[in-house]
Amino acid sequence: MVLGGVFISQSGVIIGSMESAGLWHVQFYRSMAAICVLGSLVAFRHRGRVARAFATGRRAMLATGLFLSISNILYISSFFHTKAASVFFIVSSQPFFTALLAWIALGEPVRRATWFAMTAAMAGVGVMIWEGIGDGRLFGNLLALGASATFAAFGVSLRGGRDGDMVPGVMMASVVIGALAAFMLDDFAIGRRDLLLCVYMGVFQVSFALVLFAAGARYVPAAELMVLALTEVVLGPLWVWLILDDAPTPLGFAGGAIVIGAVLVNALTGMRRT
Repeated sequence: MVLGGVFISQSGVIIGSMESAGLWHVQFYRSMAAICVLGSLVAFRHRGRVARAFATGRRAMLATGLFLSISNILYISSFFHTKAASVFFIVSSQPFFTALLAWIALGEPVRRATWFAMTAAMAGVGVMIWEGIGDGRLFGNLLALGASATFAAFGVSLRGGRDGDMVPGVMMASVVIGALAAFMLDDFAIGRRDLLLCVYMGVFQVSFALVLFAAGARYVPAAELMVLALTEVVLGPLWVWLILDDAPTPLGFAGGAIVIGAVLVNALTGMRRT
């Protein structure tokens, strides 16, 4: 779980290190690399019978593919329109969107402590979005909020189809993103450095991180997962600050601290209850 979070936390610094690649270049080549890795994984798991992998749990698979593709597009886009630290802080509110959607869609109960933590987290997100209005980063912050909500919907869909293999659904998301990016691009030319960074994102941030999270979730209780998932949120702004000298604003840091604190308190109370 921690290693998966380390890979995901590198998004901001990788995109900030791009020389000339635009949004859709990143989306296209990142997705192509992910399709190769995930397609190989599906073929290996099903002994070459790839079609069989797409035959079970189609509704959940389509839902996971749809929500994950939207979430990925919003997530990567947000780095082009706001500070990386704001993206990580806002996206960390995802567990509360998941709890809310699971309550609505799956009838899963929400603890009283989670409702209080959810309210606090939304207040923290509100602080960051309010700050973005004055700094011209409102659009980017809203993209990050949309990425958080749609990734939560992906998580609920994944839970709804837990009896089947959902890796094909994740691969389907990369196919959708790659096709959309190909349509949006006028020129597929990209520098070697930017191409290598995109391939790294597709292999390690999309594919390997998914495998690591899935493996970790087998052994770690749900509440503890939320604590370990904070690796991404803590390291993400740190990489950007140390490597790109892009520090979060004081107000953005305050809002992010509220969100992270809410996630941590909610997870710790869940661990104690368990």
